[in-house]
Amino acid sequence: MDLGRDIALVVARQVLRFLNVLVPGIAPRIKPPREKGRRFERSHHMDENLPADIEDVLELSAILEVREYDLFGLAYHWWFGHPANHNVLERHFVRYMFDKIVPHWMRHYSRMLLDLRKQGLLDRQELGISALPNATPQSVRAGVRYTVIVFSLLALLILFAELAVRFTSLSCMFPPCY
Repeated sequence: MDLGRDIALVVARQVLRFLNVLVPGIAPRIKPPREKGRRFERSHHMDENLPADIEDVLELSAILEVREYDLFGLAYHWWFGHPANHNVLERHFVRYMFDKIVPHWMRHYSRMLLDLRKQGLLDRQELGISALPNATPQSVRAGVRYTVIVFSLLALLILFAELAVRFTSLSCMFPPCY
């Protein structure tokens, strides 16, 4: 029964979105079905002395499953109406990371999205956050190539250490040495 209700809610939501595209504001928003097994609770992120603004940024980053830097980029674009210049965004992000100063536009954005989440209206795709891209053959080949390089270097280092032990007066290179 839950599956039928969820399908009906998804269809109703899509119809209302379509109506909102035709005539903005005509259709009310519906609360999406709650995801099972995904509950994000406010935590202290291993530091109990963080300001509430930083807690909001960290919580929203976890909910949206994006990096904090990307969240700053989304907030900047929302507030100013254009994508952020890398230097400007980095300047604000450095102040956030090292001085614990959250820009006003990031504070408003995080509070707005957390309020939307409480209402059940937060949608990643409406924010322009898409799922991770699927692996392409090129990315798989690159991953295999890098893995082979890393393991080859590791094997060469171990071989070098063994040869150094055999041809020098050292008795052991890797602890524990007995």
